[in-house]
Amino acid sequence: MSLWPSNQNLFGDEVVLRSIDWLENFPWRNESSVNAERDKFEICMRLNDFKPEDISIKTADGYIVVKGQHEEKKDEYGFVSRQFVRRYALPEGCRPESVESKVSPNGVLTITAARQPVIKRDIVIPVTHEGSSNPKSKL
Repeated sequence: MSLWPSNQNLFGDEVVLRSIDWLENFPWRNESSVNAERDKFEICMRLNDFKPEDISIKTADGYIVVKGQHEEKKDEYGFVSRQFVRRYALPEGCRPESVESKVSPNGVLTITAARQPVIKRDIVIPVTHEGSSNPKSKL
């Protein structure tokens, strides 16, 4: 006699989905969301384990780089230290100088960047002639 009913697949979708739900709620998993709208780019991260002074944000090579690190702390199980680095591509139309951030009282870090619409238009580029003092000379 089998421990598992014959009609239940041991590694079926239901088991996998329950495993994913369990991992989703793990305390070390930082939740984040990215919202790209027409006029702004926004990143929200839940960082309950970090104080604002534990977080650094910079722009580098077309990315927003978010780092968090806190020193070793005592908790109910012993000692713990945490650190993370996340990079988000800065979308087209967002200037690195426009990036701003704030942390809410409940530990949600919000990073926003103003987004300027990119206007694509034809540009006529004049051709210059090198080595000739007569601009009407033939090539």
